[in-house]
Amino acid sequence: MGCHNYHEHELKPDNMRRPYRCDGCEEMGFGPRYACAEHCGYLLHEHCANTRDTLAHPFFPGCVFHFLRSGDPNRRCDACGGDINGFVYHCFDQGWDLHPCCANLETMIHVQAEEENNMTLFLHEKETSKCCRCGKEKLNKRARSWMYVSGCKEYHFHVSCVKKDMIEHLENSFLGGKGAAANGEVNESRDLEIKSLPGLQLARRRESGKKGRFAKFKKIVQIAISFIMAAFVGDPSAFVASLIVNLITNL
Repeated sequence: MGCHNYHEHELKPDNMRRPYRCDGCEEMGFGPRYACAEHCGYLLHEHCANTRDTLAHPFFPGCVFHFLRSGDPNRRCDACGGDINGFVYHCFDQGWDLHPCCANLETMIHVQAEEENNMTLFLHEKETSKCCRCGKEKLNKRARSWMYVSGCKEYHFHVSCVKKDMIEHLENSFLGGKGAAANGEVNESRDLEIKSLPGLQLARRRESGKKGRFAKFKKIVQIAISFIMAAFVGDPSAFVASLIVNLITNL
């Protein structure tokens, strides 16, 4: 079931490399999307424009998620821990909720870092070790988060941490801060001229040892985070990741 009928005008695919706020789930997006053919500013993530009546997810065996245009108030996504503000997949039997983009996250991401440091990240349902971003294994009790883990088990990333960083960077640098209008003409006219943004603060690991080793660790983490961010916007390709990595060049 596509959500094209939920808007009064026709929606067409658009691939401008610009940030926006989806009018379906009300989450941030970047790059590929569906835009109003009449240029009224209505935009949807690809996953929000091409929803399904029901879906299943391997992390929730036996559960059937139903697409809803809006969920109950004060609900959180059971993948990223973020608030549910619009489109959602909901399991009526167990009460689970998933953002459309979270429900469609890649379960495996190939990260093209330096030649000797290429890695594959695997999506895990539960936290498995301390996150390279926040330094914690568990988040607060009210929120849960899936985790991307490298095949070598050395690099761990909370989905919630990476998503939060992406949203904050896009909102602050392109949309004038949290809650700013995302899809107006002024913002749409700003192409992706990315300059360095405030660097992410990583949890320094004791085992990183010497400064050189930690610098290498930071570089690999920076690239890995960019690929996860690219997966959030529905295009975990090296090209999109290379654009996003410029958002965090001061890591």
